[in-house]
Parts: sequence; structure tokens; C-alpha cells
Amino acid sequence: MNAPKESWKWWMCGALLLATMLNYMDRQTLSLTATQLKADINLDDGRYGHLEEWFSYAFAAGGIFFGFLADRIGPMRLYPAVLAGWSLAGVASPLASWPGIAAAFGDTDSPGLGEFRWLFLCRTVLGFCEAGHWPCALLTARNILTDKQRPLGNSILQSGASLGAILTPLVIQGIRAMGLPWQAPFFIIGLIGLAWVPLWFTLLRSEDLRYQPALEKDGTAGPPDTARFLYQVITLGTIVVTISLAWQFQRAWLPKYLKEYHHYSEAAANYFTSGYYIVADIGCLFFGAVVSLLTARGVSIHWARLASFAGCTALVALSVVVPALERGPLLLLTLVLVGAGSLGAHPQYYALVQELPPRHMGMLSGLLSAASWVVVGRMQGAIGEHIKQTGSYDVPLIATGVAPLAALALLVVWVRIDTGKKSTGDLGA
Repeated sequence: MNAPKESWKWWMCGALLLATMLNYMDRQTLSLTATQLKADINLDDGRYGHLEEWFSYAFAAGGIFFGFLADRIGPMRLYPAVLAGWSLAGVASPLASWPGIAAAFGDTDSPGLGEFRWLFLCRTVLGFCEAGHWPCALLTARNILTDKQRPLGNSILQSGASLGAILTPLVIQGIRAMGLPWQAPFFIIGLIGLAWVPLWFTLLRSEDLRYQPALEKDGTAGPPDTARFLYQVITLGTIVVTISLAWQFQRAWLPKYLKEYHHYSEAAANYFTSGYYIVADIGCLFFGAVVSLLTARGVSIHWARLASFAGCTALVALSVVVPALERGPLLLLTLVLVGAGSLGAHPQYYALVQELPPRHMGMLSGLLSAASWVVVGRMQGAIGEHIKQTGSYDVPLIATGVAPLAALALLVVWVRIDTGKKSTGDLGA
């Protein structure tokens, strides 16, 4: 089968970027309205933490379920189904403020319980369906891109996360400037998501989506060495868990941290949040480009990826100094550098995952994602209770800052094993 045409590949990568953007816009809307909802529907820090916790558990379950399906039926029809599912969950979320729903789900002795339970249901469905994005997107990128094209393709795919996070606070700020209520962003962003479905079918060419890039000459298609394969899976699991701890903590808590801990105005926090994700997007593209630049200069793919990941880890580790910083430019600069590092690590992880055994890549990536989201879920619930009781963000900032160091240590060993065997293939081969 012939490889798909070059221009079509990048149009498809653009569609993947948009899907990632919508994935994060629907996810981010709650965190950017949570401070207002704290007063309007009694969504305190404990309840908010539990929403994020169960969103994570649902995402974990969805990763396994949709990873299994993606391996068997492919992304052609599964992808638009999961995107429509999470978009509808977003549209339904603001119905929590309807008196009938609040009364049906609530308890007169507990103010805001009905609204919380409805949001809990919607966020659970949202997380479950959003998990389907990643096995579908990674399989699509793997099937249409060659090995050399994947670093750029993965960076484009992942940059949609920061693009969505950049746009969401601006959209919310614009909606509020028009005098619309807090419910409007949920409706608008969810409906935009539904418009992606016809775009997918317009671009879709099923014969090209089934394209499999040629296998490397070094025998990577053969059966893997069991011990080495298990070490790779453990390393991948550690990478995705630790970088997710850093990224998801920032996604969920950064707006509240700025508004409630450092007392920035809502507008200032929202505008900074957009700037934060602009820098994160630059970091994502930069660290992907580092790999391409180093390999073009003769550095092995092993060491190029390790150097890129080490740079990301160093930036994330700056989170440990954040508790010592006062409100001001240095605090904000440090936060944006942490964001650039945590998002920049993701394309390296995706490239490694895409080199797992092809027939089970969706399922394996789903299991790895599930493991990370279970850990993230526990973290979000614990963080909510910790902040509610202490009013301090110090422990979460330090813990999420140092976590990726464990992944870096495992990756160093992985590289040394591969280079010791004088491997000529990719790091994940």
C-alpha cells in the first residue's frame, strides 16, 4: 500500500491539534469558573477536588476501554464518537444550576449538593469520553506518519493542549465582558466541539488511515525481549505518571492558586493563564525540535531524547522554589517555565509509546494512561482536602516538581542499556 500524500498527513495533524484543543477547552472551563462557583453553587475546595479526582478515575477507565476498542475497530468512527460524547457532557454541565435538577439530586440539609452531584455526573462522563482521544490520536499519527515525522507530528498534536488552555480563559473573559452568565462557556465550547465531527469525516480517507509505515531494518518487528520490554513499560508508566502529576496539578489548580492564594484579580489571573499556556506551547514545540536538531547533527536518537527530557525535568523541578516566592514577576516567570517543561515532556512520551507492539498499542497506551489518571485522581482529591484544611499549596508544588526526576533516572538506565547493546534503532525499538 502506498504511503499517504504529504499534504494530507499534515491536514490530518491539524485536525488532531484541534481535537486536543477542544479536549482541553472542555476540561479547563470548570477550573476557570471554580472560584465563582464556590460562591454561586457552594462548590468548595473539597468538592472541587473530588470532581477532579473522579474525572481522573473516569479518564483511567476510558483509557482502557477505548484503547481496547481502538486496537480492534480503529479510530475512523470511534474518534468522532468519543469527541461528540465529551462535547455533550460539557454542554450538559451548566444544567446543574437548573432548580429542577438541583432539587432532584440534592438535599435541603446540604446546600449545593444537588449542583455538585450533577457536575459530578457530567465530569465523570466528560473524563471517560475524553480518554478516547489519546488512543485514537496516537494511532492516527502512527499510521499516517513515518518515524522521522512523528516528533513534529506529536508536538503538533500535543500543542493543541496548550492552545486550548490559551483560548479558554480568553473566551471566558470575552463572554463575561458581554454580560453572559457562567453557564455560557460550557454551552459554547461544547457546541464548537460537535462541529469537529463533520470536519473529521471531510478529511477522512480510510485507505490512507490504514497505512502502516515501513518497519525498521534493525528487526524491531520481531518479538521483544521480555525483560527489556517489561522495563520499557515500567519506565513509560513512570514517565506518564510523573509528568501527568505536574501538568494536571497546574491545569486544575493554577487559576485558583493565583486568585485565592496570591489574590490576583480574576481578569489578571485569566490573562496570565493564557500567557502561561502560550509559553507551555512554545516549550512543547521547542523540546520536540531539540530532538530533531540533535539527531540532524549526528547525535543518536537515544541521547537526543534523553537530553530533551532532562531539560524538561529541570524546568519542572523549578516548582520546588515557588513556595518561597512572593507575588510578582519572578513568581510568574517561574510558573511559566514549569509549564513549558511539563508540557514539553509529553511528545517524547508519545514517541516512545508509538513504538510499542503495533497490534496492542492502543490497549497498552490506554493502560499506561489509566495508571497515570488513577494516581492523578488520588492526588487531586488529596490536594483538595489538604488545601481546604491548610490553605497552603506548598506541599503539592514541591511534590509535583520533583516527581519527574524518578522517570529521568529510569530513562537514563534505558538509554545506557540500548547504547550498551550498540542498538541502531530508536529509543523505543
